[in-house]
Order: sequence, then structure tokens, then C-alpha cells
Amino acid sequence: LTPAGERVLRQAERMLALTQGLTEDDLVLCLISGGGSALLTLPASGLTLADKRAINQALLNSGASIAEMNCVRKHLSRIKGGRLAAACAPARVVTLTISDVPGDDPSAIASGPTVPDPTTMADARALVAHYRIDLPASARALLDDEGNETPKPGDPVFAGSEFKIISRPQDAMQAAAATARAA
Repeated sequence: LTPAGERVLRQAERMLALTQGLTEDDLVLCLISGGGSALLTLPASGLTLADKRAINQALLNSGASIAEMNCVRKHLSRIKGGRLAAACAPARVVTLTISDVPGDDPSAIASGPTVPDPTTMADARALVAHYRIDLPASARALLDDEGNETPKPGDPVFAGSEFKIISRPQDAMQAAAATARAA
């Protein structure tokens, strides 16, 4: 691992460790920004960071959309796709987000660590097959294990949680246009 890769893993592990022992009386405040997916990397058990990098590169080379890539990434992560919120349960989670994705889909911003994941393991397997992604055996096993499914809409881990977009690309473009008009 590179020093940067080690640092990313340690930070994600530390973040999960901080969730241990939270109660319903606790409040977790998360600030999530676009690009967070790269900075919040924690491969699912059995995968290495090198595996995740190779899978990500294969997805990038395949022509898959960002939503399709995120579907696969979420299902091969210990922290994305609502898993950070699940780790915080039963604490209340308030997420403030800076979006970088068209349409501002909460589950797409930084691969949705604190929001329900509407995609499924079956979706991820179908995408891998469609784009002919060669996965390591450990990744295939994870995608075949329904016990590894991400938390879905309606899951009690999201009870009392809040999500708010505080900035989006459209906001920046409108501010730039207003500044240009004023000049």
C-alpha cells in the first residue's frame, strides 16, 4: 500500500470505530461532500485495497455510468451504501451534504454512506456481467452473499435520521452567473 492508501484505510477504520457504543441519545453529524467516495474507502471483508482499486479501474474502463459504478462499489464496501449509518445505529444521524452529482441523488453523493441504498446485490451482479468485469473470487463471493446486502429504504437504521443538501453545482453556477452579471 502507498502511504496515502494506508491513510485512507486507517481514517475509514477510525470512523467506524468511533461509532462503537453509540446510543439512541447520541447525535452523529456528518458532512459529506462530492469526492468523498475516494476518501472514504474501506473494502468489504476479504477484499484488499488493491482489489478495490483494480475493480474500480475495470469499472472506469468499462464505460459504466457513475451510478452503475457506485452500485458495485457500495456492495463491496464496509462503509458506503448506508453502512456508516447502520454502524451508527441506534444514534440519530444528521447528514449535511455538498453535492457534486447531476440530480443530487443522496445515494450517489460519496456513494451514500449515511442514506438507504436503493440498489441491490442482484443489480451489482448484473452490472458486473453486463460490463464483463473480471472480479477476484472474494468479490464474487461477496456479491453472491445476500447477507452482505446494503441497508434499504425503510430500514430502521435510518429512523430519525435527516439528510440535507447544503450546496449543489446549480447553486455555484447561479452565484457565478450573478457575479458575472454584476460585473
